[in-house]
Amino acid sequence: MKKGVLVILDGYGEGKPYEFNAVTNAKTPTLHALKKQSYSLLKNHGEAVGLFDSEMGGSEVGHITIGAGRVISSTAKKIRDEIISGKFAKNKVLNSTLNSLKKNGGNLHLIGLMSDKNVHSNIEHCVEIINIAKDKVKNIFIHFITDGRDTGVHESLKYLKYLKNNIKNIKNCSILSVSGRFFAMDRENHEERTNEAFKACFSPEKTIVDIEKYIKDEHSKGKNDQFVEPVGVKSSTYKGITKNDCVLFFNFREDRMRQIVKKCEELNCSLVTMAEVGTSDTKVLYPNEIVAHTLSEYLSQNGLKQIKIGESTKYAHVTYFLNGGREEPFEREDRIHVPSFNVDDFSKTPQMKAKEITKEVKKAIKSEYDAIIVNYSNADMVGHTGNYQATVKSLEVVDRCLKNVLKQAQKNNYFVMITADHGNADEMRTKNGEPHMAHTINPVFCVVANSGLEMKKHGELKDVAPTFVELLGLKSNKHFEGESLIK
Repeated sequence: MKKGVLVILDGYGEGKPYEFNAVTNAKTPTLHALKKQSYSLLKNHGEAVGLFDSEMGGSEVGHITIGAGRVISSTAKKIRDEIISGKFAKNKVLNSTLNSLKKNGGNLHLIGLMSDKNVHSNIEHCVEIINIAKDKVKNIFIHFITDGRDTGVHESLKYLKYLKNNIKNIKNCSILSVSGRFFAMDRENHEERTNEAFKACFSPEKTIVDIEKYIKDEHSKGKNDQFVEPVGVKSSTYKGITKNDCVLFFNFREDRMRQIVKKCEELNCSLVTMAEVGTSDTKVLYPNEIVAHTLSEYLSQNGLKQIKIGESTKYAHVTYFLNGGREEPFEREDRIHVPSFNVDDFSKTPQMKAKEITKEVKKAIKSEYDAIIVNYSNADMVGHTGNYQATVKSLEVVDRCLKNVLKQAQKNNYFVMITADHGNADEMRTKNGEPHMAHTINPVFCVVANSGLEMKKHGELKDVAPTFVELLGLKSNKHFEGESLIK
């Protein structure tokens, strides 16, 4: 049995060289040398990760696909299909909630990210719920979370216009608050950020009248949509939250909803979420379906000792998502959680915690774990800031870290397999010259470092797990649908 390291370079895509491709322009001799070897280019978007055709991938679906060794249909796709078929309107939890509100004269509060990128949410889901609920509830109050990360940096106005057009003839529906995702969707336990968004929703200290003007003013101050300050919107119908009301969170990805949902438990009303967020006091429209027969489960079943290493901003991806939505570790699975820097912008700390992660990887190699799976999040998290120079620096730090990992692996007779979940740092400017903060649909590379192995030229993320298993010397997992990338 061999021992190995699987390195996931979050956000490291293989785009065409150009002035603002941080991946090709950074001084990364270790990675550039690896690309002189035989390597594969992997599809990581659209149907290859359970999304819609040509839709950009993301860290959640990327890690799920890597861990499952097969394509798992995303929650976004399930919801879309059920809206088209009419099944969504018959959802038992949704109907039970609306019937209770109708009976008790309660109001419905809708909270979620206004985007159509299907990373965390889809504005169409919000509109669908409004259309189903409009004749059953007293008032519908919308809490508008601006994106600017998976969308263009100033595209919130586009989504605001779309939403307003869809609710203009619904007299009992209005927007009650606005907040950037930096505040409303924090996942790093920064309570002050969550508290600001929470107050703006239900007990605002500051209110505005013109939402469009407010957002434009925020933009004029140099803020992109991520960082729009939470604020309430003046309302003649909102008189405060009551026990007869319901707060429904329409984001379908759970990791960035957990804090705000937990905070809303302080409200004396019912809570409903699109997906499970780990709290016992919420009803769920789409309960988690844990993916069985994953890579981690298979390693455990074969008696291998494994460890997952990542910093907090991507810790859930290399554990929870990689394990198919399972929170608890498998038998003989250890985890190392490295707290990320407490900053509002990772371009201020482009090195992130790459050195600390590398230290933990080297310790794990020396401790003779059979399988080590690690996520370096620099290319994605710094890439999301839109700061090209900082992203270049972040990649150069990761490159030096990889050099140290490879040296330690060679000393201890470990193989090192390197890949990524999706692109980001490979496109740092749009055609219009604006910062590009979203993921890309460029392929990602996959290589077995310094192995001399010949790799297939093309593949998909689902092929990573069967390749890693083969390198470890295990028989193929019959539940994997991907194929080994080794010729």
